[in-house]
Amino acid sequence: MDFYIQASCPRYTGVYDEEDYNLSTAIETIFPMMAEKAIMAWKSIYIPLCYKYDISYMLEDILNILENLRDKVIGELSLHWASDTFANVWKIKWDSKDVEINSEWGSVLGHTEELLKLKGPVVISKKLFANEWKRVLHNVIEGLKLSGYSADKLPGMDRLISEYNTIEKEGILYDSKETDCII
Repeated sequence: MDFYIQASCPRYTGVYDEEDYNLSTAIETIFPMMAEKAIMAWKSIYIPLCYKYDISYMLEDILNILENLRDKVIGELSLHWASDTFANVWKIKWDSKDVEINSEWGSVLGHTEELLKLKGPVVISKKLFANEWKRVLHNVIEGLKLSGYSADKLPGMDRLISEYNTIEKEGILYDSKETDCII
């Protein structure tokens, strides 16, 4: 598979900050700097994504992508990921079935930009792409709840939970049919 995400199992701070005004600031609060990272696999190149800084900056765009893929049969998006350790431009096109992601690799943790440039675009079904984000969204929601955040206290949390509930299955690494071990 050309694209998948290992969401990992990051620990949470358990801290609630009443001054957090959106998902991004709350996510920065709930994840410590030294926690497991999500690992995005792009055609066999592994890209670490820090929950505290990468995922926190990316989440609004991730939700926008997922909503657009579901709501519009055909479309295009171009976005610039703003994190220092994931500063890239994604040009996304989709039809009724598949999504194609072309990336202009600027900066990734691990300095694999040149290798990524050689790999070219990813083409994946819209459904499988959404599935890959489900466990990441779960980790964020779980951390927010365990730290005392709720939809009535944090703008955007209801949108996050709604998108999570809309995605039918978890990604390939977490789909029970794919991961059962035979002993």
